Amino acid sequence: MNECLSGRYRLVRFAGVGERGGYGSGEGGDVTVTFNEGSYLLSGEGKEPITLSLPGPTAGLLVDGTISGNYQVQGDRAIFTVSQSSGTATLTFGRLKKSLPMSQFGDVLASDAAAGVVCANNGLTVTLQYIRLEFSKL
Repeated sequence: MNECLSGRYRLVRFAGVGERGGYGSGEGGDVTVTFNEGSYLLSGEGKEPITLSLPGPTAGLLVDGTISGNYQVQGDRAIFTVSQSSGTATLTFGRLKKSLPMSQFGDVLASDAAAGVVCANNGLTVTLQYIRLEFSKL
């Protein structure tokens, strides 16, 4: 497991379930994560939005910022903590735009619950309480 939590990955897609059972997913974008001996850096270049599939019209999420922190491996699970975050993520839904601080996304990653981690064929899947993140090795 420690072997797969090393190097650089690109976020390929994610799927999440909201508090009221609403489902959404996202694909594409320019978000990457780099793992290095117990620490990670998640970053978005702010150039290519993630295409979101939500109930209703398609939306976009443009990530322009970073989240950094540490992780501890326990068997096939990992606990992620956030040290710092900067920048914003902008949600575009039709003509509406809403910017959120990266710290709100950090709260999802570092929920104090152990995340499931699976590696296979240059891919990495991280399963948190409400979201599944799928990465491809760069």
